Amino acid sequence: MKTSVFCWNIVLVLILSFVISNRFANAQGVLLRSLGAVNDSIGSVATATPIDAAGALYWNPASLSGLEKSEISFGVGIIMPKMRVSSSVEGAGLSGSTKGEVGSVPVPSMALTWRRCPKSPLTFGLGLGAVGGAASLYPSTGSPYDNPILGGRAKSSTVIIMQITPTVSYKITDQLSVGAAPIIDLASLTINPMQLGQPLGAAHEVHNFGTRYAWGGGFQIGTYYDFKNHFKTGFMFKSPIWAENLTYQGTLSGNSEVYSGSFDLNLPMTLSWGVSYDGFRDTIIGLDVRYFDYAHTAGFKKGVVNGVVEGLDWDSIMSVAVGIERKWSRKLKLRLGYCWNENPIPGRSAMLNVAAPLMMQHTLTMGATYAIIKDLEFSLTYIHVFKAKTTGPFPTGIAAAPVGSVTNEVSANMISAGVAKKW
Repeated sequence: MKTSVFCWNIVLVLILSFVISNRFANAQGVLLRSLGAVNDSIGSVATATPIDAAGALYWNPASLSGLEKSEISFGVGIIMPKMRVSSSVEGAGLSGSTKGEVGSVPVPSMALTWRRCPKSPLTFGLGLGAVGGAASLYPSTGSPYDNPILGGRAKSSTVIIMQITPTVSYKITDQLSVGAAPIIDLASLTINPMQLGQPLGAAHEVHNFGTRYAWGGGFQIGTYYDFKNHFKTGFMFKSPIWAENLTYQGTLSGNSEVYSGSFDLNLPMTLSWGVSYDGFRDTIIGLDVRYFDYAHTAGFKKGVVNGVVEGLDWDSIMSVAVGIERKWSRKLKLRLGYCWNENPIPGRSAMLNVAAPLMMQHTLTMGATYAIIKDLEFSLTYIHVFKAKTTGPFPTGIAAAPVGSVTNEVSANMISAGVAKKW
């Protein structure tokens, strides 16, 4: 009885801490919160809550030892973002607002974990999927006076980050496991008009840009500990993803003059700590706390330097996620999750991030898994990202520039589905 009361007090404290911290909720930046329909549905909690292969591979390689069976899963998510950019110039009577028309963005995933036999200390894994990205498309307003920040021109961007993680987890004792994985990334970034590596203010003129795919690499290591009293904890360190320079080619709008160049764009170091509790009947509760080091990452740590746009000028952020899974019947499991983060995009950088308004707040997730037959499961998840916005000056760093403001707004809905076979 005392144990039950103690555990419920812990749950209450966690919930209260989330409500109190709710005003700090923002996005995890360019990196997706979760991988696969099951991890999506529990709010991305996974560092000490290994309930599926994809989430374990993404958030803690050591937690593969906590999976009960070998598993292969395939999934796809469809993100439906809504975005708007507004701007105004003081004293000139110029202002306007433009709605984005990006459409739906697919997010595929695949995960495999394998253990030779139930008592083997080694568990192997392979993850493959889209772990980050963004897309935006603002149509031409037809006139630079309708929305000053667009200058009468269309603006678009696409970021795709695919990741491969061959993983191994080793169970040192009955309670302690360690894991490691090299990380291989393939990324593509297209911004039209191109602003990175260009003088601030030239972006309205330089169009028709393209960048080639860039390879990158890093590693992640983790620990997972089972207290054998229904509590588990885990920790993951993911190195920065060091990528080759993104190179681009383009032409000056209106003539054939060729522009080319390159710039650094890496992914941040990530830390994640988690705890889970499964002492309630047919119920698992998990909590993850994370840190993303954008402020010291190439491509994000700088803004405008000597009049040239050298990066997106993001801040490092903290993130907290909580989730719960309840086994409703022999075949059905239900999940609910919530995630929030500090904002990586400060107001001073609003103008630099019109093409990448990744400051999403308050993410609510809910989903279910149904066993079609024994060890063959289908999962379906719905995610809602509540509206967020950032406002800052327009523009800065240009001599005799007009005084005004830029506001980015974004929200999103997502449907995620997947199928998993266990053995």
